[in-house]
Amino acid sequence: MYLGFGGILAILAFAMFTLALAGGGDNPIVVWILLIGFGTGSWYCYKKHKELEEEKMARKRHETEERLKRIPNYKLSQRYTSTNGDVTLSIDETNKQISFIALNSYTDKVYSYRDILKSEILTDGISVTSTNRGSQMGGALLGGLLAGGVGVLIGGLSGSTTSHEKVKKIELNVIVNDTANPIHKIAFLDSEFSAYAKDTQEYKDGYNTAYHCHQLIGVLIRQADEEDKQKEGSNSSQSNVSVADELIKLVQLKDEGIISGDEFEAQKKKLIE
Repeated sequence: MYLGFGGILAILAFAMFTLALAGGGDNPIVVWILLIGFGTGSWYCYKKHKELEEEKMARKRHETEERLKRIPNYKLSQRYTSTNGDVTLSIDETNKQISFIALNSYTDKVYSYRDILKSEILTDGISVTSTNRGSQMGGALLGGLLAGGVGVLIGGLSGSTTSHEKVKKIELNVIVNDTANPIHKIAFLDSEFSAYAKDTQEYKDGYNTAYHCHQLIGVLIRQADEEDKQKEGSNSSQSNVSVADELIKLVQLKDEGIISGDEFEAQKKKLIE
């Protein structure tokens, strides 16, 4: 915390005020002067600290803006920033992309919405709701990442509900198809010392923001699942057409006497199996 002249004044005034009271308060004017000095110094210290925090957040917002502008062909439509301003998740609905800007990293991560494999909300490290890629292709990708070590990082933290009455941290946890950096977390409530009850405004604001973002990513996951299913259906149809074409050719070859009946049956068996 910033001290400066105001902070030093507050500390000295408080010390003298305490000594004056211990002495019986024989001089009430001195006591009141010291009390006013303590109050003024405390107010100045708080005001200066708040100004410094606002300046720090403004610098973080500016850096995030500049880094977002440097992403090629990225058309930002929505963004969500952590409470400390260090991590920003943004979405490009036009190009169906999602990005993570972490100010403690020099590399900005941009992914196709098809690379999103899982989204979940964590309260104090415990999963309270999640959405996974459900298609065969998406499930295989997520399974591969879990087998590769992501499960070690998040394993044992899942659960349908949390038993904590008060919460210090609410995070959105996003797993993407990136073996080098598969997990991205963004905290919408993050308090080192204070815990917030679920009926407080701080908890509600943090959870509502995390839930809105989680639902939005869930929409992107469902879109990817639908595309996977359409591709799987298309591939299946193409495979059926290909088998039918080959059978027609075999029949023609048999009818023309180019292949024998036994050869026809053997080739047909291979196609159908």
